[in-house]
Amino acid sequence: MEASLASELRAALASPFFTESPDGIVVIDALGRIVAVNPQATQLLGYSADDLQDTAVEELVPPALREVHESHRNSYIAMPRSRAMGAGLRLFALHRDGHKIPVDIALSPFEVGTTVYTIAAIRDATARLEAEIAISEADEWRAIIDDRQRIARDLHDTVIQDIFAAGMGLQALQRGMVEDSMKRQLGASVSHLDSVITRLRKVIFNLTHGDESESLENASHRVVHEVVNGNAIEVFIEVQPDGAPLPARTQEHLLATLQEATSNVIRHAEATELSVLIDTTQGTCRLRVSDNGIGMPDAAATRPGFGLTNMMNRAQVLGGSCDITQRDDGGTMVEWAVPL
Repeated sequence: MEASLASELRAALASPFFTESPDGIVVIDALGRIVAVNPQATQLLGYSADDLQDTAVEELVPPALREVHESHRNSYIAMPRSRAMGAGLRLFALHRDGHKIPVDIALSPFEVGTTVYTIAAIRDATARLEAEIAISEADEWRAIIDDRQRIARDLHDTVIQDIFAAGMGLQALQRGMVEDSMKRQLGASVSHLDSVITRLRKVIFNLTHGDESESLENASHRVVHEVVNGNAIEVFIEVQPDGAPLPARTQEHLLATLQEATSNVIRHAEATELSVLIDTTQGTCRLRVSDNGIGMPDAAATRPGFGLTNMMNRAQVLGGSCDITQRDDGGTMVEWAVPL
């Protein structure tokens, strides 16, 4: 009986459907053991047919998912039918050298006599996944551009006009003043408002005409030096690796966090040194901003204001974290990290 079954199985596997299919095909028995693979499967997975013979199919699944895969496999064997595996999920097969391959898998029951096997047709999904990621990043970038345009309109149509009106009011008040010292104070306030309007117009220009090709290192230097703007503080900036690209949404949140952290140092720290490290290696984007100033007030540590909360929220929305701590040698350190 077993010899007859083996003969029937060999005959079925000799068909062009199995040997010449563009997809890798793995045949699995009811115990989850691999009984046959076609040449396309061995090429995709990096094994020989002999390597995989009688091997548990879970050996081709990333270790963290093997237990749940075995449970799903047993459920499928109980009610076999033709269907896609993990519909709506990103599936990965484990290559012999240990790297994960994005795959699409279709399952079908395959009867030989009274024995039911499972055929898994495996297709390399690398190109599709890369296209999906590119489309997702393009959508994120379009959303960022739309948001920038909205912010620019709001700044131009409301904020600048309100500041300009306040400046006009101060100028009118200044003309009615008799005391020279008060005139000078009002004049200084008007000049400050003019400089604020100038900076806002620059922000609006950058929002609507930003250079999408700007490298991470150039963008980081630009953001920091725009905030420092002549203040007497020594700045050290390091980006690892130099010029590493980031997803548009991640870079947007990173630069906004860098701007907020640098602004806090300039406004509150009374520091003479500011250090910035951006590290995009090992699958994580890490930003560290530290200074040698007077440190963070206890109230800010227990009840963070809008700026600190915003930095934390920017990390959380990307699945990361933001910690603000006192340095042992004085000063403050912001550590912001998100997965890539």
